[in-house]
Amino acid sequence: MATDWALLAPLSLLLPYLIAYHVVWSLIASAHLHPSALLGALLLALAWEPMGLWMQVRRPPSALPSENLVRMATWNVHHWRNRSWTEDSATVQAMAQQALDLDVDLIALQDVRSATKADRLLQAKLVHHVAAFDLAIYSRYPIVQWDRVAFPGDSGRIGFIWADVLLPEGDTLRVVNVHLVSTDVDLREAQSEQAKAGWWQSAKLLLRRMVRRAEPRSVQAGALAAWWSESPRPVMVLGDFNDVPTSATHRRLRDLGSDSFAQAGAGWGSTYRGLRLVPLRIDWIWTSGPWKAVEHRVVKQTWSDHNPVLVAIARD
Repeated sequence: MATDWALLAPLSLLLPYLIAYHVVWSLIASAHLHPSALLGALLLALAWEPMGLWMQVRRPPSALPSENLVRMATWNVHHWRNRSWTEDSATVQAMAQQALDLDVDLIALQDVRSATKADRLLQAKLVHHVAAFDLAIYSRYPIVQWDRVAFPGDSGRIGFIWADVLLPEGDTLRVVNVHLVSTDVDLREAQSEQAKAGWWQSAKLLLRRMVRRAEPRSVQAGALAAWWSESPRPVMVLGDFNDVPTSATHRRLRDLGSDSFAQAGAGWGSTYRGLRLVPLRIDWIWTSGPWKAVEHRVVKQTWSDHNPVLVAIARD
């Protein structure tokens, strides 16, 4: 089954472009009073729900609830280096300050290195801290227990972490931080391949790479879903999923929780900066139980290839 879903993985990227094509087609057909405009309208109606996972048309809330509000964020920090992979103390400190300026109660970081200046700066404010794999959770509220869960077939080297966070009102929130395997698409590498082998051969290589990486990601998503389904507490899942909202990964997790972007996001919600012409929302926050997202924002920054996602959640 994982292989079947993997073969469909590249198709999940096409939905926004198919929608754009049908919008243009329908407008042209309508202008000419052609009956095919009705077919275009039907196709757009059928795609309305999945398109809502890519783009939401709503205004940000003018006011948020004042009670039982928890603010959390997820950010792939690129090993505390900027996109050109240069490393200096100014970059590390600036990125750590960016994380602190989010002013959240807890933050889940991916591609993180421990024992850095950023780690020390974060712990000074978010004093409760756990880390494993390339993941870390920092919280202003006490962490009463936590653990790491290895993905199957990865020799215990890759997995996710979870932490039970004790809120001031007495609730305990189970927070998961996850980083699924990357598609490993590098724009400069793709351009180099195209220059050497031509665009058709480059496209085939890119497609093969996407399918190859989608299969282990499907296995990892399945392991996360199986663990989540057995949790005795409401679970908030944060992380870099390296997949798009119309993917099998997203569909599998929708059976267990709610995507914060669908609840409270606006616009495209794109989180990945590496492909400017493709609105990739691959960093997600999921809510479950009585908790619902009342705010969802993507915060622009200039260092990592991922932008932080900030969410405020409240009880229904």
